[in-house]
Amino acid sequence: MSDRASGVDADVVVVGVGTMGSMALWRLARDGLRVIGLEQHAELGHEHGAAGGRTRIFRVAYKEGAWYVPLLRRAASAWAELAEATGERIMLPTGALSIGAPEHPDVAEVLRSGEEFGLPHERLDHDQLAARYPQHVLRDDDVGVLDPQGGLLFPSTAIRAAAGLARDLGGDVRTGVRCTGIDEAGGHVRVHTTGGVLTASRVLVCGGPWTAELLAGVRGRYEVRRVVLHWFRATDPAAFAPERFPVGIRRSGPEAELSFFPPDGDGLVKVNLHIPKETVPDLSTFDRAVPAGYTRRVETAIGGLFTGLEPSAEGAAAFIEGYTPDNHGLIGTPPGFERVVSMSGFSGHGFKLSPVLASLAVDALLGLGDEPLPARLDLARTFQETA
Repeated sequence: MSDRASGVDADVVVVGVGTMGSMALWRLARDGLRVIGLEQHAELGHEHGAAGGRTRIFRVAYKEGAWYVPLLRRAASAWAELAEATGERIMLPTGALSIGAPEHPDVAEVLRSGEEFGLPHERLDHDQLAARYPQHVLRDDDVGVLDPQGGLLFPSTAIRAAAGLARDLGGDVRTGVRCTGIDEAGGHVRVHTTGGVLTASRVLVCGGPWTAELLAGVRGRYEVRRVVLHWFRATDPAAFAPERFPVGIRRSGPEAELSFFPPDGDGLVKVNLHIPKETVPDLSTFDRAVPAGYTRRVETAIGGLFTGLEPSAEGAAAFIEGYTPDNHGLIGTPPGFERVVSMSGFSGHGFKLSPVLASLAVDALLGLGDEPLPARLDLARTFQETA
């Protein structure tokens, strides 16, 4: 597949070496293509984009839709392959726990996906849940579903590991280089950057929240939102050790909908209380600081949902993510291009799937693979919706 044409710098330029871009680079380099990855920030695995926040959840019994389960199974294998190839700790098995009323749509979908695909999972009634996981202060109608295949992912480590493998295989990864524009000419693609112009046979844009700034055809297809995370210190770290406190989600009503994450050796439990997310209109002025009033609201809620955490948050930070109206990602060729594919808008649940989603995007870019892109992920669906 490699294009050795004179004057072409790479078969594929990947714009953005974060969640999706790092995985795409790994796949492309492994396939023997000449690839250049461009990352606007000085470090790989930085905390500025959608992969920030130290940890991410991995689940297979999936509230976002049972149709994701085959992709998640493939992702689990890819994460294991990445760990084996690099010797890095990419995922820590903890199980994934869903808490809420059994009729809540998210809890019901977790159960449905587990049953439809014959996934190992365990239903816990209220009393069983309270006895096994006393860290959670339960509501009267709360039950639990434990997905034993779930775990804790480490984004920064995974991104650096995948990009490192790409480099080992001959890929060129350039940090501190920002893409300023993309255009097609003469059967090739020109990528304008702060370090000059690159010419490639094809381009994959994995700019996360910044994607729409580069591609006019993607603008308005997703919304950038502010995601706020808090960390609370455990009074008894052993009670919140990963083997006793699985990563998970909770759907127990107002001020009791959140995701929760066990500590990674520092005694700090991460929580994401699902307060409606603010839109970020201008990425250049985004401020990661969290207002004191917001933190007080989170502290009040968390104080009534957990036992064994200090009442005051030890840390807080805000991050940016792209959300689509239907909460499914966007992969496809933007209008006006033939040799460009973009990835964006994965709505807060894309990281766990990133090796597989990146591979689907590479197949679309290169015209490979027997498996069509799932319609729910196809960028083209958004053009049909607005036609």
